[in-house]
Amino acid sequence: MAFTATNNVPLAATTTGSWPRPAWYTESLWGRPLDTAMLDPIYREQFGDALALVVSEQERAGLDLVTCGDYFLDADLAGRSWHHYPLQRWRGLAYDELQPEGTRSELLKYPPGTLLNEIYTSWRWPIVTGKIEHNPRNPLEYAKIYRMTQARTRKPVKFGTVSGQVMALFLDSHTREYRIEDNKRQMIGTWRRPSIASCENSSPPAAASSRSRSQPSISSPAITRRRPIRLTSLPKL
Repeated sequence: MAFTATNNVPLAATTTGSWPRPAWYTESLWGRPLDTAMLDPIYREQFGDALALVVSEQERAGLDLVTCGDYFLDADLAGRSWHHYPLQRWRGLAYDELQPEGTRSELLKYPPGTLLNEIYTSWRWPIVTGKIEHNPRNPLEYAKIYRMTQARTRKPVKFGTVSGQVMALFLDSHTREYRIEDNKRQMIGTWRRPSIASCENSSPPAAASSRSRSQPSISSPAITRRRPIRLTSLPKL
């Protein structure tokens, strides 16, 4: 697979993680499809202005790869939307509940009074009620968010999202029937769709990452290529 956007750039500069939201950016999707929210003039104006702002700030800082700042995520407690965005949109999930004490993770074991205890005992997660599947009536719309970001800059755009393995930390404690492969299959399937494959992006240079350039990481998916993705080069299910 060939990468060109960061060709001859010894160490391309970019950012990781979400950018702080402007105080005036008060709207969120809260589970709505992006297409539906964009019919709301207030959300449309705030989201579009926020994208333009975060892109211009990265350009002013001299970054080589810019991001959308994760501004499509909700302004909820302690960044829960990073994990919750796909879970709000997939089939096979319902309700929002606290993880049971018997969870295999350590998230509920922080001492009372600590910040992490306050966060993890406040977050709520859906219960697996069936096979986890893509919902065509409420898609993730990553390609559209990418295109909206790319339209505001001449620089390559980097786009990342949560992985199926991370979401499994919160979901597999609810039911014995839950399969982490369902999470992985939906995330990989999202990146294989033609709307994603047609995006133009860049790859991190070899000097900045020890990962092989032959195929992208499943655990940290990112649209990062300058020419169309060859679907056959992605990991097989």
